[in-house]
Amino acid sequence: MYKDDLPQKQAIETRVGRANPDPVARGQQAWARLRSEQSWSDWCDVGAALQHGRHLAMLEANTNKPQGRRYQDIYGEWLKATGFDQIDKGDRSRLLDCLEQREKIENWRQKLPLNKRLALNHPNSIWRAWRQSTVVGRIGARVSAIAKYKDTIVRLEEENTRLLRAGDDLFLPKDTAADIARLLADRLQRISPAKAAEILRLLPELYSKCAGRGAFEDFQRNLAQRRAGGEGSVVTSTPSSNQLKETGWS
Repeated sequence: MYKDDLPQKQAIETRVGRANPDPVARGQQAWARLRSEQSWSDWCDVGAALQHGRHLAMLEANTNKPQGRRYQDIYGEWLKATGFDQIDKGDRSRLLDCLEQREKIENWRQKLPLNKRLALNHPNSIWRAWRQSTVVGRIGARVSAIAKYKDTIVRLEEENTRLLRAGDDLFLPKDTAADIARLLADRLQRISPAKAAEILRLLPELYSKCAGRGAFEDFQRNLAQRRAGGEGSVVTSTPSSNQLKETGWS
């Protein structure tokens, strides 16, 4: 156990300052229990003692990071004086990693089933399980975000296709007569009643004129081929503006 009259402790007392024995004493008691039975709460007490000693060593070494030869020498002496040097170096490092993320880890542990929570009682196993859980969550979030972006791209492509279709043609041959009639009626609702009546009056005449014209039919045929064949198809006959005016479609 850590005592104020330990020779090693007295030797370094002038270098690291007189430490508050409470976290160190609690950590030593917890370490004694951990030798016979593992407990996450005891490991947390040990970790608090290690953090305390590391803080003292940084102060004495005049550094704000737990690095450097002087810091390592001072911290090493403190570990020997307190008996914490008996803890595996890797376990100490992983324990300090856990304490840096303690709030997140505690929240994660509270969501685990009791049997798993009791089984995860060592810094190495807790750190590994928490990291795996965190990585899976991040991957899941990334996948969800990517899927969302893909859905958005598909939706935008569909909207773009509809806009292009509206620009090239109001309807396709597969559309029913009722669908086409509803579409035309909707478009006519957007203009003045007088203009709509004039369009309905001119429609039979214009349809009759267009039915006998080949240029517009060629244009429609090539447009359909281009849609079916992709970019490799070329429109060989596109009606000019004068041709469209002649057919009444300009």
